[in-house]
Amino acid sequence: MTKVGGAQRVASIAAGLSAVLSVGANALAAPPGKPEQPTVVVSFNPALGQLPESITSDPNGNLYASNVSGAIQKIDPQTGTFETVATVPLPTGAQTTGIKVGPDGLIYVMSSSFSPSPAGAFMWRVSPCTGAVEQFASFDPNGFPNDLVFQDDGSIIVTDPFLAQLWKVDTTGNVSVFLADPLFAGDPTAPAFSVHTFGVDGIAWDHNKRNLFVSTLDFGRVMSIPMGGQGKPPINIIVEDPALKGVDGIAVDRRGTIWCAVNTQDRIATVDKGGAISVIAQGAPLDGPSSFAFGTGQGEKQTLYIANFAIGSFLSGQTAHPGILSIPAPVPGLPLP
Repeated sequence: MTKVGGAQRVASIAAGLSAVLSVGANALAAPPGKPEQPTVVVSFNPALGQLPESITSDPNGNLYASNVSGAIQKIDPQTGTFETVATVPLPTGAQTTGIKVGPDGLIYVMSSSFSPSPAGAFMWRVSPCTGAVEQFASFDPNGFPNDLVFQDDGSIIVTDPFLAQLWKVDTTGNVSVFLADPLFAGDPTAPAFSVHTFGVDGIAWDHNKRNLFVSTLDFGRVMSIPMGGQGKPPINIIVEDPALKGVDGIAVDRRGTIWCAVNTQDRIATVDKGGAISVIAQGAPLDGPSSFAFGTGQGEKQTLYIANFAIGSFLSGQTAHPGILSIPAPVPGLPLP
C-alpha cells in the first residue's frame, strides 16, 4: 500500500468531509453555567494533517491522539511536546477516529470513511514502543466505526453513527453486532452536520462498568445502557437537548457526571445524574472539540484534556486551531480503558 503524507491525506478526504462537516445549524442558546477558559497544552499544524479526532491517556500520564492523516501522536502534557509514534496505513479517503490504550498496553485505533469503496472501516492495533501497526478487525464498509471501550473480558464495544448500532470485537478480532436500536440513529431532518446523519458516537463506562453511556450526535442525546442482564438491554434517555446538539466524545468522572464535547457548538458541557446540563466552556480557544481524556499523571487527575479537532474550520477555509487543551475538573475522571 502506498503511504500518503499528512497534507495529501487531508486533501484525499476533503471532498467527502468538507460537505459533511459544514455545520447544519447555528449555535443554540446555552444552558446556565460558569464557563471557564481552557488552556492550550499543545498546538498542531493543520496543513500537515495534524487534526486530532480523538484522544486518550495511558496509566503513565501520556496522552495519545489520532489524526485524520493516520498519525498517532504521543503527547507529554507536562512539557507540551509531542512525537509521532506510528502512522496507520489508511486506505485512500479514510481517516482515523476513536483511540484507546488497551489493557495489554497496545493502542487500539479506529478508521472510517465516508465512502464504502475503498473500504476504510477497520480497527488497528499499534505498539507505542516500536510503532508497529497491524489491522486487527474489519467492519461493514458502509458504517463509520468511531469510539470504543473495553469490557473486562478483553472484548471491545465500538459505536457506529452511520449504521445506528454498537459493534462487539472479541479478543481475536471477530466482529459482531452487539446492539442496534432506532435511538442510535441520526436525524435526517435536522442533522448537526449537513449531507450525512450522525447517530451514536461517544461511549464511556460508569464507575463499576454496570452501565454504558452513549451519545447521539444529531439529537444532542445522552443515554445509559444497563449491562449484565439477560436479552437485549434497555436504553434509557438521560437527556436530549438542543444545547447538546453535535455532542461527539464523552467522558465520566468519579461523581458520575458525564462530560460532553459538543463539537458543532464549540462547547464543553456536563450532564449530572438527574440530566441537568451545565456549560463549562464555550467559544475560543475551543475549535470543534471532539474527545476527552482525564489526566493520569501525578497532580493531573483533576485535569480534563480536550482534543480540538478543528476539522470544520480547516475545511471551510477559516483559521483552524487544532491541538490539545486542558481545563480543571472538580473531581478525577474514571480510569481507562
